[in-house]
Parts: sequence; C-alpha cells; structure tokens
Amino acid sequence: MAKILKVRCNGPGKHINEVDIEKLTRPVMVVRGLPRESLLERYVLPCQYCTGGKVIVTRKMIEEM
Repeated sequence: MAKILKVRCNGPGKHINEVDIEKLTRPVMVVRGLPRESLLERYVLPCQYCTGGKVIVTRKMIEEM
C-alpha cells in the first residue's frame, strides 16, 4: 500500500499535490563515492497542476509520516 503525502506547491495557486513516498525514496545505486544516507535533505518536484510552482518535500516530513 502506497504512502501518500499531501503537500502544497509554492506557486500562486497553492495547489495540493499528492506525493507517493515509496516512489520518491526508491533505492539508488551509487557506483563511486562514499555511502550516503538513503534520504536526501529535501526533494524538489514540479507541481502537477501549474508550471510555476514547485513542491518541496523535506526529510522531516517523510520521517513524521
């Protein structure tokens, strides 16, 4: 079952976007470099409804979910 997080965009319309946490945090293979944490500090996604807004999902939001 997918975990859905509802986040408002920062555009003029303040649209509510649904973000699937499982798709956002899927495993990523790192070929070179030091091992990092699986969660980034923040994810910036385009708004699903407008072209000017961005949806910002922070690590704190994901951990609280």
